[in-house]
Amino acid sequence: SPWQREWLAASCGCTIADTIFNPLEVLKVRKQIAMSASSAGGGAPSATSTALARAAIAEKGFARGLWLPGLEATMYRAFSYTGFRIGLYPTVRNAIVESGTFGDADSVSCRIAAGATTGAVGSAIFNPIDVVRIRMQGANPYPSTLGAFGAIAREEGVLGLWRGIDVCMARAALLSGSQLATYDTTKRWMKDRGVMHEGPALHFTASFVSGVVAQTVTQPVDTLKTLVMANGGNQGNGQGNGGGTLATLGKLLARSGPIGLYRGYWPAMARQGPVMVIQMPIVEQFRKALGLDYF
Repeated sequence: SPWQREWLAASCGCTIADTIFNPLEVLKVRKQIAMSASSAGGGAPSATSTALARAAIAEKGFARGLWLPGLEATMYRAFSYTGFRIGLYPTVRNAIVESGTFGDADSVSCRIAAGATTGAVGSAIFNPIDVVRIRMQGANPYPSTLGAFGAIAREEGVLGLWRGIDVCMARAALLSGSQLATYDTTKRWMKDRGVMHEGPALHFTASFVSGVVAQTVTQPVDTLKTLVMANGGNQGNGQGNGGGTLATLGKLLARSGPIGLYRGYWPAMARQGPVMVIQMPIVEQFRKALGLDYF
């Protein structure tokens, strides 16, 4: 059916993009965790992203130090959650348009609502993969990705796999709503005014714009999500300092102020920009190959 092909096209495109840029995601996660540990200990400022990269490469080499950590979980996440939120967006958008709840097909609010819906629902379903991914990208990962699911369930209970689901859903709704609505709106605006025609150049341009907007909007929640999910309870990985979402937010604001919510912004932007630039164009080509219309 069309929605299954849409999901498959998005899953394939997102898996390729996220696999290529996994090193930048690893750096982003480690930077956020390092800054939290530094603030909690009251010690010297945490290392820069460049220093973290150099240390990882010096210790294990580029592949084992930066590219492979959490890569398996990243691929699982891209194929499931990311494919879900992007692939089902057109179907949900069209359903919302038909309902008339947010206006007609030209309504930006309709596109935001569609993206936020697929993002929130997808994150709720696939939250365990996100928890494992962040743990595997930290400095002290579990021995194996698949084994991490069982280890977390044993040590923290099954609900440990849904740690941070509230902030994760909020982040996903913001990300998906802002990214997909911006991509969709930018494409339509440029085509309607004859600035660019349908094709790879338009897809790359709209992707870049949507990447900048999405990362800026979601960075505060992204930081909070990483800190909450990295907290392993009794795991002993030293990647968190206890408490739920509100407790973590309170501690972060007390130590670093609001600016702390934008920790890791440049590594995140360095990743999100390139990922977004190639992610949607690849998805568009998979859609075409599977007999679907462009996004």
